Amino acid sequence: MHDHHENTKRRRSAPLLWGSGAIAAALLILGVSGTLSTWTTALVHNDVNTTSAQGAVALSESSGGATCVDTATTTTNEATCSTINKYGGSVLDPDGVNSATATVQMTNTGTATGDLTLDADACSTSGGATTSTSNLCDYVQVTVTCDGTVKYGPATLSAFAAAGPATIGTLTPSAATSCTLVVTLPSGSPAGVSGQTALQQLNWTLTKV
Repeated sequence: MHDHHENTKRRRSAPLLWGSGAIAAALLILGVSGTLSTWTTALVHNDVNTTSAQGAVALSESSGGATCVDTATTTTNEATCSTINKYGGSVLDPDGVNSATATVQMTNTGTATGDLTLDADACSTSGGATTSTSNLCDYVQVTVTCDGTVKYGPATLSAFAAAGPATIGTLTPSAATSCTLVVTLPSGSPAGVSGQTALQQLNWTLTKV
């Protein structure tokens, strides 16, 4: 009789043990899955963290729709255009065709507004008579006109170098200006400059404002 009673108790308590085990397992799963882990772990997320680069100017030079250089593609924001001869490269005759013209477009390819200037390095010559005391740089004159307004000249190439930067205008991002340079060898220039070639570097500078 006693054994029967004990067996009955064990049979009645077995479902309770199984139930308790199932609950414990469920709690363990919930803890692992994160439902209860919020009790022991706190998190703060920062989802909007940004930084930006300051706006900069950049300058491109083109002619006839073809871009020669764009400083925005360089690491120094500086470039040299060697394929557009702003003085035309023509042979000038003071008694005939005595002028040459070249037109370029300068575009602000940056993200900031800038002031554009143009200046010239010292003019040098090569060729001609070795005994000549005349210098072609002192006779060839240059005039710079941008968007229909004369920005510099007419003045000799030597004077252009000494004058310092000529103000071209202000360029907002993506804005462009069309500049025409005309060089002229005036009639009456001395024969001593015949056969000479003048060379002068021009510098376009866009400065952020």
